[in-house]
Amino acid sequence: MTDTTDGRRPLDLYRELADLQRESDRLRLATAARQAFEDVVARHGELGKESTDPQEAAAVREEAAEYLTGRRPVPPPISPAELIAHARRRIEVLGRVAAAGIEGAAEGVAEAEAELAELCPEPAEIEFVSFGYLHGPAPEADLVIDMRRHFRDPHVSPELRNLTAADERVMNAVLNTDGVPALVLAVRDAVDAFRAGPGGGTVRVAVGCAGGRHRSAALVNHLATLYADEITVSAHHRDIHRPVVDR
Repeated sequence: MTDTTDGRRPLDLYRELADLQRESDRLRLATAARQAFEDVVARHGELGKESTDPQEAAAVREEAAEYLTGRRPVPPPISPAELIAHARRRIEVLGRVAAAGIEGAAEGVAEAEAELAELCPEPAEIEFVSFGYLHGPAPEADLVIDMRRHFRDPHVSPELRNLTAADERVMNAVLNTDGVPALVLAVRDAVDAFRAGPGGGTVRVAVGCAGGRHRSAALVNHLATLYADEITVSAHHRDIHRPVVDR
């Protein structure tokens, strides 16, 4: 396999494929764990009916008690945004693999596109995606913002390091960083310019930082809320679920 048209080496593609497979496995296991929990909840709700076998009822109560007492953590649901982001990632990676001449990759792209169409029957007018450069190259987008060099990283604060932009403290830290409010306005101006052009279609904005857990995710969250009442917007976090990078 020769180098791809965008300059990536074959080894880079294999690494991306391996990373994609790990993410697929994570989502599959997380989905199965959540489904198992929901099955227990549903079965527990059926208890008390005359047709319930006493031994089965006791087993269901014991299993439900493991969640209620914290002996077994309640698995969080997989958000549609995670599934959408993963489908898009599959399309990007497998598209490059197909362009490099690897057999079967085109079929994988078609499957991912069908999955994305099912998850997103109506495409958003603006798509925001956050990512970490330490976990892979920037996703394809109309506008890519790199926050690594110019904006303070919450990672340096011990009280914020293990949090993500899902926490209000991280959001506040990022949005109150010098320069970030001006960056928000600049991104909005750029997005509005893209939307005003004759090309039409979805405008995609990718925002990157080092690990994809703090700065980029916070900015994406904030930008999405600014447009939420005006048009259809989607926000995805490619790498927010990844562990903290030791650096």
